Amino acid sequence: MKHTIRFKYTMILAGVVAMVIMASWAAINLCLEPYYMREKRRTLVRANDELEQRLLRDGTVTVDTKLYLRRIKENYNIEIFLWDSSQNVIYSSTARDILEEGNDLLAYILGENQALKLIEEKENYQINKVYDKTSGASYMEMFSSFAGGSFARMRVPLQSIQETVRMVNQFHLYVALAVAAVGVFAVWRLTKNMTDPILHLSALAGRMANLDFTARYEGNDNREIEMLGQSMNYMSSELERTILELKTANLELKRDIEQKTRIDEMRKEFLSNVSHELKTPIALVQGYAEGLKEGISDDPETMEWYCDVIIDEASKMNLMVKKLLTLNQIEAGREQLSMEHFDLIPVIQGVLNSYRLLIEQKEAKLFLKSPESLYIWADEYMAEEVIRNYVGNALNHLDGEKRIDVLVEKRGDKAYIQVRNTGAAIPEEDIGRIWEKFYKVDKARTRQYGGSGIGLSIVKAVMESHNCAYGVKNEEDGVSFFCEFDCK
Repeated sequence: MKHTIRFKYTMILAGVVAMVIMASWAAINLCLEPYYMREKRRTLVRANDELEQRLLRDGTVTVDTKLYLRRIKENYNIEIFLWDSSQNVIYSSTARDILEEGNDLLAYILGENQALKLIEEKENYQINKVYDKTSGASYMEMFSSFAGGSFARMRVPLQSIQETVRMVNQFHLYVALAVAAVGVFAVWRLTKNMTDPILHLSALAGRMANLDFTARYEGNDNREIEMLGQSMNYMSSELERTILELKTANLELKRDIEQKTRIDEMRKEFLSNVSHELKTPIALVQGYAEGLKEGISDDPETMEWYCDVIIDEASKMNLMVKKLLTLNQIEAGREQLSMEHFDLIPVIQGVLNSYRLLIEQKEAKLFLKSPESLYIWADEYMAEEVIRNYVGNALNHLDGEKRIDVLVEKRGDKAYIQVRNTGAAIPEEDIGRIWEKFYKVDKARTRQYGGSGIGLSIVKAVMESHNCAYGVKNEEDGVSFFCEFDCK
């Protein structure tokens, strides 16, 4: 507690009070007596001047003058003695015995029973500090002469000033102790009103340090503490906003890093897949070409079969390279969309007609349900590519009834196209990955029909470039792919 603000302020006040007490004590002891002496001297001078005006030319004391001298005695405790020019006592405010023992004025004034210390001397009066050895008391004494030969002696006892200083010091000590006690208690109580908000602000700062920005200062006294509290509230809000921005930036940076890592992994996987996909047809082309060159067979049919294999494998590689180039152009944004308003139905019918021979070879059943016409806004070539990939994918995965259903309808402002085929469902863990390049659910079957795993990646790139929906879902006896294009 000795280091708290309350303790420090209390100690400061106690120190100030102690300094004030010491200063006042020094002032009383050093200045009160000189001040008292000066005031008494002024009183004696005023009384002497007034007495000179009241005395008659022959030194006679009137009744009014006596009343005045009595009032001076009572009010200021001044002893007054008057002598005429013959040194006879004409007035005394005390007993006359001390003057009648010897009527020699000069002998009395300069008697051996007195010690003199000059305070002030003028033409018609002299003021001394006198110590009376007989009575053992000190006096301030004024000896003056008046016109007409009269003399006066006025004196004030000084013993009372010493008693007064002692009493004042004693009273001052009591008052000082009382004031100090009340002051310290008052400061101890009043500083609580100041330290409580500071402690509250300290607690708020602690919560802010622990990233708890719901803490708010609720004071409303409109003073410095209130201003500090409002500043802390503002700082809390700004810190919360800044930290949220930093968290957002951190999440974005984390996503960017993850995306970069994913892209690197995809690049590595892409190179690996391309190498793998091209390795087999290149090996076949190389092997059969070397066989032809070395004349491994003279049979024309065998040689023609070799040539057909080379042509077929080269065609597959050419098709895969074209698809990769198309996909790369779309994903990189270098393939500019040529938006057109065209009828989708003839495009779908054209795609189905191109697959007619393959459909017959697979003994598949194809059903098309569509309106007579349905105009959409899209790149006609890319829209056809999507339909072609969906139908080709359905033919490659036919099973069971070997049925393909193509549904085209208008749903609001969208043209909805669905290609459904009977066959095995896609495993749930693979549904989200079938849109990735070179990803194959059934690699053996894919090799059987010569698939490259790029078709659905092209669908994804085209639909996202059009900002349109696409997807896949498993059904009871097969799989259906869908996509949408804008009609407006």
